[in-house]
Amino acid sequence: MDGFEKRKHRRLAVKLYLSCRKVGSPAQKPHAGRTVNVGPGGLYFETTDAEFERGDLAEVRLSVPPTSGLLELGGTMCALCRVLRAENISYPHTGPQSSVVRGVALEFSRPPKLCM
Repeated sequence: MDGFEKRKHRRLAVKLYLSCRKVGSPAQKPHAGRTVNVGPGGLYFETTDAEFERGDLAEVRLSVPPTSGLLELGGTMCALCRVLRAENISYPHTGPQSSVVRGVALEFSRPPKLCM
């Protein structure tokens, strides 16, 4: 890596649970995942049960835990996003098989909002 940062916004290493589904997909069940990092312009998450491709539109729901002075009771943030990148990531597994995870980079189409 050359050390040059291409992102417009800085991202923080924040682990949040999320559900995500492709806009226009006939599947009604959202896919589960967990963020690796989040910033004002987008997020990167990992999932084991979703297939996304560059250019897909996705609807994301982030579970935000209670945070003193910010979101006292916790809540869910919703956002419409565009897939910038999707890649397979292999992690070594202690068992006989390796675990394949899909890493997905999303750009917010609109800023996330608190869902009711």
